[in-house]
Amino acid sequence: MNKIVTLEGRNTIHDAILSDKKVRRVFIAKESADDPRIKEIISLADKKGVSINFIPAKELKNKAESVNPQNILAEMEIEEVSLKEVIEKNKNACILFFNRLDYEQNLGAILRTAWGGGVDAIVVSPSGVHSLTPVVAKVSMGAVAYVPVIAESLFPQLKYLKDLGIPIVGVETGMGEAYFEQNLLGSVAFVFGGEDSGLSEPLKKYCDLFIHIPMNSSLSSLNVSVAVAIIVFEKLRQELEAKNRGS
Repeated sequence: MNKIVTLEGRNTIHDAILSDKKVRRVFIAKESADDPRIKEIISLADKKGVSINFIPAKELKNKAESVNPQNILAEMEIEEVSLKEVIEKNKNACILFFNRLDYEQNLGAILRTAWGGGVDAIVVSPSGVHSLTPVVAKVSMGAVAYVPVIAESLFPQLKYLKDLGIPIVGVETGMGEAYFEQNLLGSVAFVFGGEDSGLSEPLKKYCDLFIHIPMNSSLSSLNVSVAVAIIVFEKLRQELEAKNRGS
C-alpha cells in the first residue's frame, strides 16, 4: 500500500525527483518559473515524466503548510512497509523506537540523521507526531524517501524483535554504560523515551541493556533529535572501525 506525502522546498523536491521514489505532481508558482533552480527542477521532472502544474504564488502558499515553501510543492508516493519486511530485507537492521514525539521538526531532524547514519526504520507511537507532513518532509531534507516511518504501538513491535533475539537498547539518563563504552555492532533496536520524560517502566522491561549520554550535571536531558544523532553516529563509527580492522 502506498501513501502520498506532500513535499515543500526546492532542495527537497530536487532530491526527491532524483530518487527512485515516484513523484506524481509538481506545483510551481508562475512567478518563479524563470528562477534557475526551478528551471533545473522542471527539466528533471520533464525527463522523468512528472506532471508539472503552474499556479499563482498565492494559491501555492495557501496549499503549503510551512511558512516558506519556496514557491514549489510536490506529491510523492511512498510505499508503506512493516517492521517484519524491514527485518527480512536486512538481518543487521538498526531500528529506532520512540515512545512519543511532540514536534514535527524533531521527527524531520531524526529522519535526516537516520538516513545519514544508516538506520533502516523508525517506529513511533501514534499517540504523538507520526505522520510525514510537509513540515516533517522539509526538515528531513529528502530523508522521508529513504527511511520508513512505522506508526504502531511499540510493545508488539518490540516483542517481535525480542523473539528474534535482536538486542533492545534503552537510551536513558543515568542508566547502564556510557554510549561509547557499549558494543553497538550488528542488528540493534534503540528505544528513546518521550520528549518531556524518560523511558516508561513498561518500556524498560523490554530492554536488554541501557546506555546513557554523559553530560554536565546541571543539564537533565538533550533534545531527542540530538540524542539520536549522538547514538546513531557512534554505532556507525563502531561499524566502520570494525570494517576497517577486518579489511
